[in-house]
Amino acid sequence: MTVLIVAALLVLGGFAYALAYWTGMAGGGSTEASPTCTPSPTTTPPESRFTVNVYNSSTRSGEADNFSDALKSRDFTVGAVGNDPYKKKLSGVGEIRYGTAGQAYAERFLKPLLPGATMTQDGRTGTSVDVAIGEQFPTVPSRSATPTPSASC
Repeated sequence: MTVLIVAALLVLGGFAYALAYWTGMAGGGSTEASPTCTPSPTTTPPESRFTVNVYNSSTRSGEADNFSDALKSRDFTVGAVGNDPYKKKLSGVGEIRYGTAGQAYAERFLKPLLPGATMTQDGRTGTSVDVAIGEQFPTVPSRSATPTPSASC
């Protein structure tokens, strides 16, 4: 009979400890619940798989430098930065120019950053993608060093 009482007390004690552990009370832990979700990882471009050239096709100076800095903060490989070699003056958001090999990169990584930009396939053979900045080009902020949790948490 004594063995059954001791066994029952051990089972009850184990249950109480397990309950305290799961509620965060064991070991002097915090009573705050841990978050139920984790921030979703951001999609970053594969390093060195494609290069983004940034060209200014607007009347504002410094736009290509500003956007290339924002791209670099997001781990893009930036190539040429300067005025549009086609000497276009774009009134809209701008153009994203790419060849067949760079189309997937342009659509996956640059199009979401530049809603309203015109997607233009040109005759290039490599994976490089050009962004030509127009008059209505949005400000694309640099990514901060520490990721912020999404509002859905």
